[in-house]
Amino acid sequence: MRTIVFEICIALAALAGFGVGYLLWDKTSSHYSVVMAALGPGPENDLIRYGHALIVDTPRYIGRSAENPAMAYGGNDLACQSCHLKAGLQPFAAPFVSTAATFPMMVNNKVLTLPDRINSCMALGLNGQPLPEDSKEIAALIAYIEFVGKGTPEGVRLPGMGLMPIALPDALPDSRRGLAVYAQHCASCHGQNGQGERKQPQEIGYYVPPLWGEGSFNGGAGMGQLFYAASFIRANMPTGVDYRTPALTVQEAWDVAAYMISNPHPIAPPEPEPEPVVEDAGEDEAPAP
Repeated sequence: MRTIVFEICIALAALAGFGVGYLLWDKTSSHYSVVMAALGPGPENDLIRYGHALIVDTPRYIGRSAENPAMAYGGNDLACQSCHLKAGLQPFAAPFVSTAATFPMMVNNKVLTLPDRINSCMALGLNGQPLPEDSKEIAALIAYIEFVGKGTPEGVRLPGMGLMPIALPDALPDSRRGLAVYAQHCASCHGQNGQGERKQPQEIGYYVPPLWGEGSFNGGAGMGQLFYAASFIRANMPTGVDYRTPALTVQEAWDVAAYMISNPHPIAPPEPEPEPVVEDAGEDEAPAP
């Protein structure tokens, strides 16, 4: 109970800054309608196409069951677009449209680069190992992210980026109520036990991703955080829902998010210690211990 109260306090603080930028906009950007088929021939566009393939067919190339075992960096067979819907082009589903324009950024007194962010997803969402920063795969993912964000202003998050702000629930999120919401709205696709739906044996990955269990994201992933999960679910689930006309109430979104993350997930890797802040001492001052 104390954990849920703490997460709601975090959510309240986050809403103060999280939603402000979006309140200034009344429609989404045309950047969300990028057409891959418009790309012509050439090595640069081939790299973009490979980046797109890595997003939509992740397990085939770099998942746990990758066709080339040496490329099995993922610890599961989820695809990047299991969370970044429509290959990172669905508004309020953690899209990529302004991603390249907002990196690098400072996090915990450390410069976070775009390869760092990609490898964070590898470690948490895909429960795996980082891609080498000089790899073709990192270059292709960045090429695709830059392609879908071409022309976006530096340092500005366009409307629809991130997640849609969600109001705080009237009651504390309850996984028991969430089970009922899951049974009514989610189980028909994700399965009674959250196992998802695997592709045919000759294919790799899932038609519908698992939500818990050893093949799912680990506890450190964004989807494993109550506020993130509730926001994502409210705007995007069940499949086909438009963020402007959600199918679930605010309370239902919080409750089913609580149910989802209450189920077992792989353990997240330990977080690195934040870099200490170093301040110059004055001439007459001894450095702080």
